[in-house]
Amino acid sequence: MWAIFAVVVGILNAIYYICNQNSKLNSTLFMLYRGFITALFVVPALFFFPPNFQWQYFLIVIMQGFAISYFDLKYFQAFQKYGAETVCSIRPLIVLLTFMAWLIIKPYMIEYYMGMPLRSIFIILSIITILYATIKYCYQPVGMKCLVDVFPILVISTINDIFNKILMHYTNDNLFAGSLWRVFIDGCVIGLVNIYIVRRHNIKLREVINPDNIKKGMVVLFLALSMIGYSLSFYYAENPAYTSAIVYASVIWVMLINKIMVKLGLKIKGYQRIAKKWIFTLLIASIILIVMTS
Repeated sequence: MWAIFAVVVGILNAIYYICNQNSKLNSTLFMLYRGFITALFVVPALFFFPPNFQWQYFLIVIMQGFAISYFDLKYFQAFQKYGAETVCSIRPLIVLLTFMAWLIIKPYMIEYYMGMPLRSIFIILSIITILYATIKYCYQPVGMKCLVDVFPILVISTINDIFNKILMHYTNDNLFAGSLWRVFIDGCVIGLVNIYIVRRHNIKLREVINPDNIKKGMVVLFLALSMIGYSLSFYYAENPAYTSAIVYASVIWVMLINKIMVKLGLKIKGYQRIAKKWIFTLLIASIILIVMTS
């Protein structure tokens, strides 16, 4: 069951990324909709799942809302500039960044891995392969420019992922309810932040409530569904790390969708390709690192 949810999440993410890549919506308006539409989407379910969480949960979620307001905007802009395939190709680098961050937070894990020589060898080989694939990625025509622009977002995404792990300790073992309320609270924070930005940019109310703009913004429902699916997969999986391994393979779905669009003669905004061998090398090495460290 968990694997089905994880695959569905990967596909939903891919569709969301592709839509971002080809979106003609103003980035500020997109983030406003990204906030409030996702929040409204989960409201009906909240009546069945009361927020019986510790106060730390709410503090972390609100902080995440501010962080997401920044890095989701930057991802949206990167998808449009470089294409979803190029950006998604380098996102598995988050796996290595997360692994290194956990070693800093929990240095005793080094001794733990050293006690398992075979696993340690696979971890070291995975890290070397990830670094090698990243270097090769940078040699691609658009690779270095994309990595320079996206790397700060990857770092913030890594911190956000770490907080996701910490966050679930404060849900009183109610992962699904915690995930629903996280979508709602994050959405409200993101929406409120972008109301302020909308006013600063002098974007008129008629643009915000324009049916055509709202229709374009409805793509964020794919994101809301993927976040819920992610939680369900975590809930059913024996090891949540396996869910992450499958979800990071969303770049494969992005490649397939882009290929179909090209075959159909559709114009793809910001579509720039990275050599497939380096995409798959980085992805496979990242998945092995996830499995070996889980």
